[in-house]
Amino acid sequence: MKQKNIYNLLLCALFACTVSCGSGDDDVIPPAIEPDKPDKPTPEDVYNKPEFALHEDGKPFDTYRGLVMAGYQGWFGAPGDGCSHSNAENTAWYHYRESEVFKPGVLQNSIDMWPDMSEYTKKYTPGVDGPAGRSAKFTLPNGEAAQVYSAYDESSVLLHFKWMQQYGVDGVFMQRFVGEVINNPDGKDHFDMVLKHAMKGSNQYQRAISVMYDLGGYMENNRDESALLADAQAIMDLYNLKDRNQQKFYLYEEGKPLLALWGVGFDEKPFNADNIASLITALKAQGWSIMLGVNDDWRTHNSTKWPRAKYTEVVKSANIIFPWFVGRYGSIADYNNDRKPKIDADIKWCKENGVHYAPHCFPGGADLNMHPNNGVVARLGGKFFWEQIYGGIKLGAEMIYVAMFDEIDEGTAIYKCLNKKDVPSNVPEKDYYVWYNQKTGGYGRGATAVDESTLGGGWCKKASELNIVFQGIEDDLPTDHYLWLTGQARKMLRGEVPLKNAWPAR
Repeated sequence: MKQKNIYNLLLCALFACTVSCGSGDDDVIPPAIEPDKPDKPTPEDVYNKPEFALHEDGKPFDTYRGLVMAGYQGWFGAPGDGCSHSNAENTAWYHYRESEVFKPGVLQNSIDMWPDMSEYTKKYTPGVDGPAGRSAKFTLPNGEAAQVYSAYDESSVLLHFKWMQQYGVDGVFMQRFVGEVINNPDGKDHFDMVLKHAMKGSNQYQRAISVMYDLGGYMENNRDESALLADAQAIMDLYNLKDRNQQKFYLYEEGKPLLALWGVGFDEKPFNADNIASLITALKAQGWSIMLGVNDDWRTHNSTKWPRAKYTEVVKSANIIFPWFVGRYGSIADYNNDRKPKIDADIKWCKENGVHYAPHCFPGGADLNMHPNNGVVARLGGKFFWEQIYGGIKLGAEMIYVAMFDEIDEGTAIYKCLNKKDVPSNVPEKDYYVWYNQKTGGYGRGATAVDESTLGGGWCKKASELNIVFQGIEDDLPTDHYLWLTGQARKMLRGEVPLKNAWPAR
């Protein structure tokens, strides 16, 4: 009985005593006893409840389940970093360049966000470092020259792994681009070095790591199965991945080191289902478990290159799959109305067929300096990103794949980038024309205009008219906001913070 009702009973007894003791007032009526009223219902927080053992700090990573991991491009280079790319003028600013230069202006650089360089040890200055004429100064709002980093430098990669540990990102899939490492000595030099640094960072900061081959160019220009298998075997042997004495934190799945293949099921790729089935069989014989990066419609896709039955067979042969979603939706409404029901069906299919499934989440996107006809997927201060994370976990996802840790080319990076107000100018030294050929999907630039009637419905405009600027982290947010959000996603997946579509207070 509640305290207020005890009080009411005592009060009634007092009135009864007063009446019986001869007050003479027969009109006194004792107060009514109110019935118990239930307290206002307060909604209890709901937490995710993983049905498997969670990873403990300091122990090897025996499964992807329970982890939030990101893709890691690691492809940025700069003149003087020591990579053989620096020996050629047109590749010195590796993956910063576009049209073989690194200068302000659309189609003259490849990045849409600018890294926050405040914590890097080694820095490179366009317009100052490197071959003359191949770069130009990018000016910050305070008048200083903007700088960039090289992933060929150990200090840069170790800084990234330090951030992963600080913010609770479990680890990364190291991208290894078939078109850049197979039968390409300069590219192999770069990515071998970046992988070496990452392996060190994995051990030093106890982060999960796994190699992922991007299959762009596979089965072209002597980049065939035997060449990829030789590369994978070399990595297995160099880092002694089967016994973990050298790489304690390399990611395992079902007792074997995990290797990922991205680009499976895309009709535009120069390979087919039979090629991939053969490659998976051979990689398993080497001792790998397999993760596949598949196209977004993998359950329903059917084509000459990827017949429905054969594609299903390929997916079932993998330990894990994750579909690619960048460019497939661009708003919270699109995600909830279209993509979310498909992810629900994806997860159910995978659970029924014994394949693990990692929903792909990305914070937003921009790809205007390389492809000015494309749009921007707004980050909305993190709401777009968090809605995907929350949605995937609520639907039963046991792991998350984030794209990407360092992808500033397409504006999907979660690492520290400059705020919008702090990005350098992207105004070119001299105006020029830019055109888009709708029929071919190609772009061009030059000093004179191109007749639009030759562009298959495309356009020709001055660079100044396009006015393409660098994207940035929202000005009211710290530059580490998306790293922090990714760490909170891990906590939500593990059941350490409530399962809500609004992130915890910071």
